[in-house]
Amino acid sequence: MNYINNIRVNFQNKLINFYEWDSNDAIILLDKVDVFKVSDNIYQDIILMKIKVDNSFLKSLKYNKNICIFFCDIDSVCVKFNESGIINKISKLTLEDEDDLLDEFDNIKEYNLKYKKINNSNNYSYNTRREDEIINRLNNYINDNKEDSETINYLYYEWFNKSSNCKDKYNKLLKSINSDYSINHDHLYDVIKLLV
Repeated sequence: MNYINNIRVNFQNKLINFYEWDSNDAIILLDKVDVFKVSDNIYQDIILMKIKVDNSFLKSLKYNKNICIFFCDIDSVCVKFNESGIINKISKLTLEDEDDLLDEFDNIKEYNLKYKKINNSNNYSYNTRREDEIINRLNNYINDNKEDSETINYLYYEWFNKSSNCKDKYNKLLKSINSDYSINHDHLYDVIKLLV
């Protein structure tokens, strides 16, 4: 069984890169953690938290109950399974810990993880924490002012840089805000900060 020592983790309900960890996070140090190299396809299911392992896999974990690290050739995560074998917490590793792991276990054979694919909603996002926070604040502000047509018209103009006779500016604005993050998000957030 492969394991690694002294790994710092930040278990969350969704995957957060180490450079976004903050002082409010509960960073813990794990003494020993079981390590498994997996294929890229399996790794993708893991980071999306879409797997359920059987009880025999959980029982095979020697060092921490229901906790292990999975990695592929270029990336790694530490996961915590619930008693049913579903990932309920996940953490990236620090850059230093990940480099150590990838160097040490570069040549080990891929583990053929047996699992069932599930439709688990893990709120996985390619956005940073800050970007998610800005999207949240924009949504809240627009929802709070949805009856104020003057504010919605102004925000619509600021976002799209044009006036429009569109009847449903409120929904169109929300749809755009909840699409891929762009410089428009930062601009509109700055506008809203001036309005508050």
